[in-house]
Amino acid sequence: MTFLNMPLKTLGGKVWWINKHQQRGWKLQQHILTSHYRILDPEDIRQAWGTDYQQIYMTYLKIIGFDK
Repeated sequence: MTFLNMPLKTLGGKVWWINKHQQRGWKLQQHILTSHYRILDPEDIRQAWGTDYQQIYMTYLKIIGFDK
């Protein structure tokens, strides 16, 4: 499931987040305590988040242009 997102500036996820994928400056990260996911743009602004890996991964692929 992905959730309504408010694009918020983040610190880039250097402490509580694991980078699952990183391409073209975009990051798909997983939180180490809650296990939810988020997508950060190259300026570390959250563009999407959710709890379902498959959904958030498909969103990530679409954003970086690999959904074709």
